[in-house]
This record gives sequence, C-alpha cells and structure tokens, in this order.
Amino acid sequence: MGKRMMDVLDELVPEGATPGEMLRALRKREGLTLEDMEQITGIRDNNLSAIENDRIEMSQHYAEMFAAALDVHPMIFLYPNGKFEKTSELKKIEKRAAKFRRHG
Repeated sequence: MGKRMMDVLDELVPEGATPGEMLRALRKREGLTLEDMEQITGIRDNNLSAIENDRIEMSQHYAEMFAAALDVHPMIFLYPNGKFEKTSELKKIEKRAAKFRRHG
C-alpha cells in the first residue's frame, strides 16, 4: 500500500512549514523549476518566488492552480501539515462576533 500524502509531505517539508515552503517542496519533488511552473501556471517566476518565500499570500486561487499543476489537493497549500492556526486577527473577530451573538 502506498504512503499517505501527509507521510510523504512530512518527509519533504519540516513541521510547521509555511504554504510557500510546501509549494517549493512539491515543485522540487516533481523536478520543476520556477520557469517550468511559469509555463504551466502562467504566473511569472518572480511572483512564484515571492509566493514560495511567503512575500505574497497563498490565496485559494493560487492554491487551486498549484494543486492542478502538481496533482495534489489545494488544502495542502492552504493548511500545510494539515493544521489550521488562527491568526490574532481571527481571534479578535471571534471575540467581537461572540458579543453580538450573546446580545443578538
């Protein structure tokens, strides 16, 4: 039986990997250069580099494009290592929303 995708990713990418690090690891696993990815996705190689270095945020749109190019599920990029970590901004929104729900 083949390895689970998360087992393979654990071998390729350190725990706590960012979306960009996940993209780079999977791209390299496939033996693709940034220029190859530009040809496949239509995203300029300088922007691909910025995404891999987390200078441009991994959006759902990008995740879907990279998933199609690398034959993986987009969740790999949106939630690397299968984890969802709430940002401080999301935690603040939850607190504000809770006040509205209680006083609805």
